Amino acid sequence: MVTVGNYLWRLIPANPILLRIIKTGGQRRRDLLIRCIYLGLLIGAVILGLVASVSTYSTANLTDLASISGKIFRSISYLQLGLVALLAPIFTASAISQEQDHQTYDILLSTPLTNSQIVLGSLFSRLFFVLSLLVSGIPVFAITQVFGGVAIKSIFWSFLIAATTALAAGALAIAIATFKTNARHTIFGFYLLIVLYLIGLPLLDGMLSLRPLVQNQPAETSVFTALHPFLALNVIFHTTGYQPPNLGDLSPQWQSWPWGFAICRPSEFYVLFMLSLSAILITPSILLLRRAAQINWSPLHGLRKLLRLPDSTSSRKPQTVWINPIAWRQARTRTSSLAGKLLAYGFMLMGLVGAVTILVLHTSTIDVPRYITATAYNPANQQLTVHTPNGLVHYSFDPQRTIVTYENHAAPLDNLFQPSEVRNITASGQNILTSIDLGPVVRRLSANQARSLLLAAILIEFAAVILIVTNAAASTVTRQREDGSLELLLSTPITSRYYIWGKLRGLVAHVAPLIALPVISVLPFIAHDFFVRSVTPANQRQPWIILPEALLLLPLMVIVVCAMAGILGMWVSLRQRKTVGAVMGSVGIIASIFAALGWIGYLLLTNSAAPLAMFISAFSPFTLITVLIDPYQYAGRMFNPLGWSGGGQQNQARLFLVFGTLTALGIYSTIVWVMYKSMVKNFDLMIRRQT
Repeated sequence: MVTVGNYLWRLIPANPILLRIIKTGGQRRRDLLIRCIYLGLLIGAVILGLVASVSTYSTANLTDLASISGKIFRSISYLQLGLVALLAPIFTASAISQEQDHQTYDILLSTPLTNSQIVLGSLFSRLFFVLSLLVSGIPVFAITQVFGGVAIKSIFWSFLIAATTALAAGALAIAIATFKTNARHTIFGFYLLIVLYLIGLPLLDGMLSLRPLVQNQPAETSVFTALHPFLALNVIFHTTGYQPPNLGDLSPQWQSWPWGFAICRPSEFYVLFMLSLSAILITPSILLLRRAAQINWSPLHGLRKLLRLPDSTSSRKPQTVWINPIAWRQARTRTSSLAGKLLAYGFMLMGLVGAVTILVLHTSTIDVPRYITATAYNPANQQLTVHTPNGLVHYSFDPQRTIVTYENHAAPLDNLFQPSEVRNITASGQNILTSIDLGPVVRRLSANQARSLLLAAILIEFAAVILIVTNAAASTVTRQREDGSLELLLSTPITSRYYIWGKLRGLVAHVAPLIALPVISVLPFIAHDFFVRSVTPANQRQPWIILPEALLLLPLMVIVVCAMAGILGMWVSLRQRKTVGAVMGSVGIIASIFAALGWIGYLLLTNSAAPLAMFISAFSPFTLITVLIDPYQYAGRMFNPLGWSGGGQQNQARLFLVFGTLTALGIYSTIVWVMYKSMVKNFDLMIRRQT
C-alpha cells in the first residue's frame, strides 16, 4: 500500500524543474546559512523579549506571564512576516530571468515541457525554501504556548498570512520575469515595487478621509487594511486602532461585497485576495510564456516609435569626460537615456510636490463659525475681537472676571494670543465677556497627520535610493565581466585604486539628485517652523513639526549609507560571476543589516525612556529618520509635545540623538574606508579567482 507521503514524492519527478532546484538548492551553503540566520533571529527575538519582560516584572503572576507570552508572540510574528517579505523576493525574483542569463531559457522552451510545468515548477521550487523556513519556525512559536495568552487561531492566521504573502511575491516575480527579459532590471523593479507596497499602503490606510463612517466617526479599519500583511496582523492581535467594525454598523453603500468583507474581516480578506492575485498573475504567464519569449519589444521602444522620436544613438551629443573616466561613465551613462532621465526627474518631482502639498494642507484651515486671531485681544483697552459669519464682534474683556478655558480646561490668558476656534462664549447685555472656551485651529491636516505622511514619503524615497545604489553597485564588475569589457579594461594602465575609487565616486554622483530629495522635502517644513516661531512669543510656541537638526543629520546619514551600500555591492560584485547573484546577494545583505538595526532601534525606543536608547537607535538610518520626522509618536517617552518649551529631557534626548548619529557616521565611514582599502589590495587576486 502506497502511503500519502510516497505518493506526493512521486509527483515531483513529473516536473524536472521542481526536482532539480529542490535537490540542488537544498545542498547549497547559502540556503543552509539562510535557514540558520532565520531561526537565529527568531530565537534572538524570543530571548530579547524574555529579558525585557524580566526587567519589567520583578515578580510576575500567571496573568503577567500570559501577557509576556502574548507580547513575545506578536514580536516574532512581525519578525517572521518581515523576514518572509525579505527572503521571498530573494528566492523568486530570478525565477525565469536567471535561466535567460544562463542561456538555458531557449533550451528549456524547446523541451516537451508545457508552459504550466515551466512556470509552476519555477514558482514552487523557489517557494519550497520559504515555506520550509516557515515550518522550521513552528517550534519557536510553540514556546509562546507555555504560559498561555496566545490562541491557536492567532498562530494559524499568522502563518497563513506569511505563506500567502510569499506566494503572491513569487507569482509577481514570475509575471514580471516572463514579460521582461533583463534579469538585473527584473530584480530591481521587483524589489522597488515591494518597498513601495510595504511602505506606501499604510500611508493610504492612515488617511481618515478614506475610511467609512461608523456612527459619524471614521472606522479603525479600511479597505487598505485588508491589502497589507502587517496591517492584517494588527487586526489579528487586536491592536489599538485596528478594531474592525460590525457589518451592520456600516452605511449601506459599504455593506456590499467586497467592501464590507474587507473592512469587517481584513485578515480573511487578505488571505483570499493574495490567493486570487497569485492565480491572476500566474495565468497570463502560463498562457503567454513562449509567445512573450519570441517578442523583442520594450515599452520605451514602442513609445519612441509612436512619437516618431529619433534613436538616441543617432542624436547623441559629444560630452566632456571627467578626469576619472571610470567615475564619469558610472555616473552619467546610467541616466543618459530617456527612460533614466524620466524616472529620475519624475521621482524627484513627485516627492517635492508631495511634500509641498502636505505643508499646504497643514497650513490651510477649515472655516469655522467663530474664531480669533493672534491679534484679536488688545490688552490696552481690554477688548477681544471675534470673527463670525456676520462680521467682527467686539467684546469687553475683564482679566479678573472673565473665565478662559481651552477644550473645557482652565487656560491662561496667553491662549488669547494664538489663533483658536471659539467653541462656546457667554456675555452680558453690553457685550461684556463672561466666559470663553477655545479650541485648536481646525486644519485640513493636523501636525500628527502631516508628520505621518511626510515620514512615509521620506522612508519610500530613502529605500528607493538605497535600492538604486545597491542595484547599480552589484552590477559594476559582473556586468563588465559578462559583456567581456572587463578584460579589455584591465589591459590598460588603470590601477585598482583608480578603478574602485572611480566606481564608488560615480555611484554616489549617480544618485546625488535623489540623495538631495529627502533634504528638499523637509526644508519647507523647517523654514515654516522658523518663520512661525520667530513671530510667536516664547511661551506660546508650538512643537516643531520636523526637528531642525534633520537638515544636517539627514543628508549626512543618507550620503554615508549610500557609500556603504555602494562599497558593499561592489564587494559582492567582485566575488560573483553573474549579475543576478550579485544583485540578489547585495540586496539581501543590505536589507538584513538595516532590518536588524531598525528592529533593535524600534525595541529601544518603545521600551526605554533613557536617553542612551536614543543614542543607540541613531545607528539605524530608518530609525533615525523616524525620530527626526515624528519623535512624538515613536519616541513619546522622551518627547512630550505639551512640555516642549521647557523640557530638559527632550533637549537631552535630542543631544544624545545628535551624538549617536555622529558616532554612527564615523563607524560607517570607517567601514567604507576599510573595505575600500581591502578591495584595492586584493583586487587582482579576486579577479584572478573569478577568471
